[in-house]
Amino acid sequence: MNRLKSPAVLSLAATAMIAAPVLAHTSYMKPARFTVNNENLITVESAFAEDFFIPDVAVNNADFHVIKPDGTRADFDSVNPLKQIVILEAEIEEEGTYRFSTGVRRGRRSTLAMVDGEWVNTVRNGNKVPENATATKIRETETVADAYLSKKAPTRAPVDVQVGRLVLQPITHPSDAFLDEPFEFQLLFDGKPLSGHVMNIDRDGAQYDASKFHEEAPTGADGKMSVEFDKAGVYIIWTRFTAAAPEGSGVDERGYTTSLILEVQG
Repeated sequence: MNRLKSPAVLSLAATAMIAAPVLAHTSYMKPARFTVNNENLITVESAFAEDFFIPDVAVNNADFHVIKPDGTRADFDSVNPLKQIVILEAEIEEEGTYRFSTGVRRGRRSTLAMVDGEWVNTVRNGNKVPENATATKIRETETVADAYLSKKAPTRAPVDVQVGRLVLQPITHPSDAFLDEPFEFQLLFDGKPLSGHVMNIDRDGAQYDASKFHEEAPTGADGKMSVEFDKAGVYIIWTRFTAAAPEGSGVDERGYTTSLILEVQG
């Protein structure tokens, strides 16, 4: 079990930490390795999944890119989309930290209808607006998924580049996630902290646990959270947030999702 801490929640009982995962697809970027010494090439996979990290749908139309150790942007050397997964390759010849990102990906649009005082998504009804609806609005999804790899010594520049409106900003370097040591991050929206916002944590291979691993906890008043892991492995930290879309977007609101994959080392 992990111990999630924040200014709002200093500790959680074990029973409060375990919950059924939210059944909705979340995008991820997963490199074959998270730390290397002499390798000059890395393979990264990207997909939407409900059970991490079992790919269900390829992440299409994404702004895939690499942020190099000095903070500059570069393209992947190859991007190979399949139906359920995208396989990417990148050269990693320089020493330091590399960030692999989907960039901002805008996806499905759906119509929401106000029915009996509640907003109802019409997707399951073939996007047909009920006759008794009193108002409608258009929602669009926007997702960003990130992962990091460090070659020899980590560098900070790629970590501090912000992509998208909903930002999961690591305070602890992502290559410095270790057992029984706090990993700290801050959740921001348009550069401002999101307080009391629920974060989700899942672990690779959790389907083999006697009780499937999934944890949730809110950020503190300053949007920060500290997580302590007591089991090595690959984890994903993710969350969703809905807000009004920027003016001129052609939609009323956007459903934002951001995710970060970490390798917790023993």
